[in-house]
Amino acid sequence: MTIIEKLDGLTGRPVVDRVTQELIDVSSSDADFRQRLEGPIYDENTDVARFILATLSEDAMTKETRTDLWVQEKGHFVWTIEHILPQGTNLPKDWLDMLGGRDAAAAAQEEHVHRLGNLTITAYNSTLSNKSFPEKRDRTDPQGRSIGYRNGLSLNADLATKNSWTVDDIEERTTRLASQVIARFPLP
Repeated sequence: MTIIEKLDGLTGRPVVDRVTQELIDVSSSDADFRQRLEGPIYDENTDVARFILATLSEDAMTKETRTDLWVQEKGHFVWTIEHILPQGTNLPKDWLDMLGGRDAAAAAQEEHVHRLGNLTITAYNSTLSNKSFPEKRDRTDPQGRSIGYRNGLSLNADLATKNSWTVDDIEERTTRLASQVIARFPLP
């Protein structure tokens, strides 16, 4: 409403310029934006995390690969956030071994589980659950179609080729996805 009041008497390009400046004035710097993107984004704002993941996925779609990531059933999104490294405290042995034991796994979860690089979206969240990384990656439906990380989403292309999932992988993917988001949502 305050922006609308500031547009009184303006038309054409000056309207765009004024709105742009108002948005710049209330926006974070790219450095602050990156810091938030690289932090526990899921913990801070699940809806923003889902929006970012869906938007990055959609950006790589074509008319031939278009999937509606915003579809809802019974008031809930079909495509939901999946934690690659599970967020539950009772990690299966495969995860404990991959992360270097119970203490290292607990530390990895504490620091990295809600970061952008550890998140993806899936329409089959409940079937992935706490499964091992290779099981999540290779999961198929009863007809043999990929529903795990090999589901064809560009967001998961890097996951589809990995054999393990470590803290280093989460950190690298977090940095890369944060850079993609900053490039995707620029302000002049």
